[in-house]
Amino acid sequence: MAFSRDPSLIYAKSMLEATIERQSATSAGYSPVVNLEAAYLPQSGNFVPRPGMNFKQFAADPSLTPYHYFNFSLAIRQTVYDFGRTNGLSEQAKSLAHAAESDLTRSRLDLWSLVVSRYVAVLSAQEMVGVAERSRDQATRYANRASAMFESGLRPLIDVVRTEADAQNAASSLLQAQDTLALSQAALAATFGSGARFDFVVEPLPASFGQEPVPEMENAISEALASRPEVTALLHRIRAQEAVVQQRRASYYPVLFAQAGFNYGGTEIDALVYNWSLGIGISLPLFSGFSTRHEIGEAEAVLGSLRANLESLRLQIRMEAEQALRMLVDARTRLGPVNAAVRAAREALRLADGRYEAGTGNQVELLDAQASLANAEASLVRARYELAVCWVNLQRVLGRLPERWKEK
Repeated sequence: MAFSRDPSLIYAKSMLEATIERQSATSAGYSPVVNLEAAYLPQSGNFVPRPGMNFKQFAADPSLTPYHYFNFSLAIRQTVYDFGRTNGLSEQAKSLAHAAESDLTRSRLDLWSLVVSRYVAVLSAQEMVGVAERSRDQATRYANRASAMFESGLRPLIDVVRTEADAQNAASSLLQAQDTLALSQAALAATFGSGARFDFVVEPLPASFGQEPVPEMENAISEALASRPEVTALLHRIRAQEAVVQQRRASYYPVLFAQAGFNYGGTEIDALVYNWSLGIGISLPLFSGFSTRHEIGEAEAVLGSLRANLESLRLQIRMEAEQALRMLVDARTRLGPVNAAVRAAREALRLADGRYEAGTGNQVELLDAQASLANAEASLVRARYELAVCWVNLQRVLGRLPERWKEK
């Protein structure tokens, strides 16, 4: 759904279509130009004397009497050789079309990363609501038990007050978790092109999600440099600018062309006279106010800036790959201790609950154990979320777009 509605993806597709049309338009430079004209021109027939003519031949007075004149012409002109002008335009358009394809791939990769990250955020928010609900139910149960034991004279009033306060805090935490879930759902819905607010539940991720082997650092950097669509797009733009330089330099050289023409004309539509012409020509630019030299300088400067941007992008990608890989390794490493902390917190709460029930423990010990379990479970949810986000980020940094989401 997101891949059919996302505005940035629609924009990238439109830009690709525009560059393809531009490429097709530039190929017209290899074809002949054919013009067909038809004209009816009522005009006077007065002769205009010119130097060297016998003025006695034109003694008649000028007249406003109109004459009919009909003219039909067909002209064909074909560029034979232009020292790379047309080829430069064609190569520029072709390279820009390839760059637009890479831009579209980047948009798809970014959108996939965004959708998966927001999906994981909703899943994490759902799990946090579950943690908050369990904590609220547990706190409510403890408050009811403390009240019953107080009425039986087994526990002091302070236990009732503390457990009721803890139950209210747990209810407040549940409301906050539900608000976070609603915001996460709205963010995910926005990626689908929907601004409506509605409740929905996402399915848990498969157990194998994010468990692929972690590549070696140098292999990851090499893969990122070779696969990132930003690098590919910039390389194509450099080739396009090189074609611009070629085209501008060709402006110093002549253009060789062939042309042919056929003409029907006369003052009577049924008595037209034809003429034809056929030949070759050459057009040589002698002086243009040094504009060609400055245009070449501008094109070469732009080319230099693109090459510098490429080196800067490669350095940035190396840093991103190293950072993403280390963050994923750290997230995986933290998951083990966090799981162990949850198990320990559950056991501590079980022991504290048993001691309180037997009358050998106190309320502070029980509430501390309960809070420790809630914090440990929340930390586990956050650790899983961070692991999933780090894995998605690594896929984006390495330029890995799942096959099913690639442009067919």
